[in-house]
Parts: sequence; structure tokens; C-alpha cells
Amino acid sequence: MEQKEIPNYSEVKPKIEQIFPDTEKIQLVTILNKPLIIYDFKALPSSLAIGREFVVILADCEGRRVSFSSGEIVLKQLNEIKEKLPVKTIITREKGKRYYTLK
Repeated sequence: MEQKEIPNYSEVKPKIEQIFPDTEKIQLVTILNKPLIIYDFKALPSSLAIGREFVVILADCEGRRVSFSSGEIVLKQLNEIKEKLPVKTIITREKGKRYYTLK
């Protein structure tokens, strides 16, 4: 019986860059408090916390088509409005808080 080669996890794990190709991958902190238009998003399992998810977002920021990731709070907010996309928003982080939110 011929054995199929088993790939490594790193070879099969979805890469953020592959989720929304042809976008500029940026860090969330670079667009905090800036106007955005969010077009789409995709939830993925966290590799840092078992049973948790994070979100990859496709957006327009200052005329640039960008993608970036955020945590479960933003994912929950996006799930609440997914049928209404695209939406205009900003992403903020309140002083003293560890998480980001849509406003």
C-alpha cells in the first residue's frame, strides 16, 4: 500500500495573505481611528487559543484596498451586521482596554 506524504500544519494552515489576495496586508494599529469601508470578513480559528477565533477583514482605508486581522469583539460586531456590508466605520481602542471595537 502506497503511503501518502502527510503535510506539516504550516503547509495547510490558511495564510492571511491568501484570504483576500490582491490587497495590502497591514497592521490594525496603523488604521486605528481612521475612516474605513468594510466590504467583507472571514473568521478563522486562533492558533494561539484553542476554541477561539479571530477575523480577517477586507476594507478600504484612504483609497487603499487593505486586509488586516482583529479579535473576537470585532468579529462579533461584524457577524451582527454581515448582511448589511459594506459599511463605513472606524476601529477604536478605548484607553485602558485590551480590545478593539467598531464605532
